[in-house]
Formats: sequence, structure tokens, C-alpha cells
Amino acid sequence: MMTNRPFRPFDFDRDIKAVQRIWIECGWIQDEKDDREAVSVFFKTGEAEVATIHDEVECATHWTPGTVRYQDETLKLGAVTAVTTSHIARKLGFARELTARSLALQKHAGMHVSALGIFDQGFYNQLGYGNGPYEPRVQFDPARLKVNAPFRPPQRLTQSHFKEIHHAMANRKMYHGGVVLDSPENTKAELIWTDKPFGLGYFDGPEGSLSHFIWGEMKDESGPYRITMRAYRTNEQLMELLALIKSLGDQIDSFKMLEFGEFQLQDILDQPFRTERTTRGSEYHQHLSAFAYWQFRILDLENCLAKTHLNGPAMKFNLLLTDPLNDILAGESTWQGLTGNYVITLGEESSASQGTDKNLPSLNASINAFSRLWFGVRPASNIAITDDLSGDPKLIAALDQILRLPKPHFGWDF
Repeated sequence: MMTNRPFRPFDFDRDIKAVQRIWIECGWIQDEKDDREAVSVFFKTGEAEVATIHDEVECATHWTPGTVRYQDETLKLGAVTAVTTSHIARKLGFARELTARSLALQKHAGMHVSALGIFDQGFYNQLGYGNGPYEPRVQFDPARLKVNAPFRPPQRLTQSHFKEIHHAMANRKMYHGGVVLDSPENTKAELIWTDKPFGLGYFDGPEGSLSHFIWGEMKDESGPYRITMRAYRTNEQLMELLALIKSLGDQIDSFKMLEFGEFQLQDILDQPFRTERTTRGSEYHQHLSAFAYWQFRILDLENCLAKTHLNGPAMKFNLLLTDPLNDILAGESTWQGLTGNYVITLGEESSASQGTDKNLPSLNASINAFSRLWFGVRPASNIAITDDLSGDPKLIAALDQILRLPKPHFGWDF
């Protein structure tokens, strides 16, 4: 529970130099003009709060409004885009408590859900976040791509194209879980932070707008190159981007990237197992790894359920929900998380209402676990093995049947 803590809203003119110092101490940026400029651009958008020691900022949180796709619906997203603590403010609880305050601010601003990237698993679980699914990361030889799409010379992209790149990202083809951040300035900061950047794309959108592109970091003559952003609007544009990547294979031996969420790259690689064996141990090792590197939680249960439309007969149950924010925010906010009893309906029309129906089966869950279940990260029977979710086996089996969702994929790192 927070009492008399030195927290206040971020003031750009007063605090930006201290925030830059924290980012340098944390190793997030170098003490260089461009990096400092990017932090300034970043903190001119979104919402931020700080914690002070002797009236000097030593911890800062930052969040950016956006949206996330839930099947065919769109939900308001609070994207926690930075949580940083200086060397002298560690172990004081500042990061946990400022992030909790950020969640309350997101709820008051009308956000339905919140998400963030994690430095490791465990810390943000204390705030009600649950793991997303594994995101495959691939490193591959572009010359091995089996792509028959014709090659067309792209146009070069630079940091000055941040508005065009942001627009292309916001209007890309999206599926369940797809994220869009509202601010082009956030994208501008990300482009400035890109080390040895390269950008290539096509301006085939309405009125000549950027329609599909790749952006990332170069390394030496032969790579590995790393793709950090990409967007397309049609399957044909996707194949053209893959043809573009393949065209670079006469010089670049390796690319690294998150898999496109809609297909498995292995499907279009020539002799992937042979190439993995013959490149093993080298800098250009072709391989795949997977990590659950982002976490997610519900902020507005009623609105999230109202936008949930599922196939199959409707089902109802009691949800006994616990939320760690109930203790952290006690006395600090008019909203203190989602701890409580609810009656949940799942079906073509879903809902959540406060209360208990003694005639219904009951599900016990933390907000962490229920958020994962609702978002389609894993089935109820899987989550119940390792997370805080329990109920009658028949209820768990019924949840497995009705919550059959595609694996969520953000498609936008933050």
C-alpha cells in the first residue's frame, strides 16, 4: 500500500535531463546527442509519472495509448512503453508502485487493456500481468527463401519518413492481437534509436502512401541484418517484401526477425534442416527460438466481455477474481483493480456483471490468468496447470471448447 510516496506527474522542462541520465545509467541509450534527442521525442508524447529522491527524479514510467484487435473488435490499449529506475533508487518499490499508478491512470483514461514488454518474467506479474504466447524469432539465409514473386526496386526509407512508416503500421493487415500505437512521435523515437538503420518500401497506397516496407539494423557487409518493423496490406505485398529480402541474399548471408504472425517461415525455406546443420556454430546460424516476451492484462472487464463474440452455445459461470492492485493501490485511487465476484456469460453475446449466482459453477482466477484465458494465449486446461486458475473439471472443459481463439500476435514492439 502506497503512503506519502514522492510521486508526481512528469514535467518535461523540469525532468527530461534527469530521465535521460536514468536511461544512460540503465544502458538503454548511450550518452550521445541522437540518443538524448530520441528520449526527448519519446517523452513529449504519451503519459508519464516520476518518483523523486531529494527532489531529483530517480524513476519514471511512461505509457502510450493505442488499440489492440480482439477478433473483429477493437479495444483501447494502454501500452506501458518505459519503466526505468536509476542506480540509487533500486529496491525501494518505486517501479512497482509507479506502474500500478500508471494502470489506474490508464483505466481512468478509458483504456480497456494494458500491455508491456518485459525484462524478465516475474516482476510485472505482481501487477496483474500474464504472459503472452511464445513469439518465434528466426535467423535465416535470405537466399534460401522459396519465393516466386517478381522483384521490383523499392524506395529507400530514412528516419525522416517516420510519419509514413507510422501510417503504414497503423493501416497494415492485422489479425487477432494486432496492436497500433497512436503517436507517430513514438515511431520517430524508435527510428532514431535504430543502430545503422536501413529501410526499404513501396508507396502503393492511396494517394501514393507507403503501403508495405521493412525497417531494421545493418551489421557489417554480410549481416546478420535485423528487421525490427514491417507492414503490408495484402498477401501480394507480403510476398513482394519476401522477394525483396531474397534479393539481398547475394550479399547478406543472414537476417534476424520475429516471424510474421500469419505463417511459418519454415514453409518457404529451402532445406531448412540441412542449412541449420551446416551453419550451426557460426554467426549466420539458421535457427528458430521462441520467447514469451510481452505481458498483458484486462483493465475494464465489462467492456472487454461486451466485445467478445464466440461460436457455440452460450455458457455462464461465476468468476471469483483476484487482482494484486487491490492491495497496491489501496487508498491511492478510486479504482483499485478488479478483485471481486462476477457473473460471466460467454457466447455470441458475452458479458460480465458484478455479483454471484448460487446456481452456477464457479471459476477461481487471478486477473493474470483470466486475462491470458480471455485473450487466447492458452486453453483453460493448460493455464490451470501452472497459473492461478481453478474450477470444476466440467467448467474447465467447457471453457476449452468455447474459447478457441487464434494465437494473439502484436506485430508492433514497444
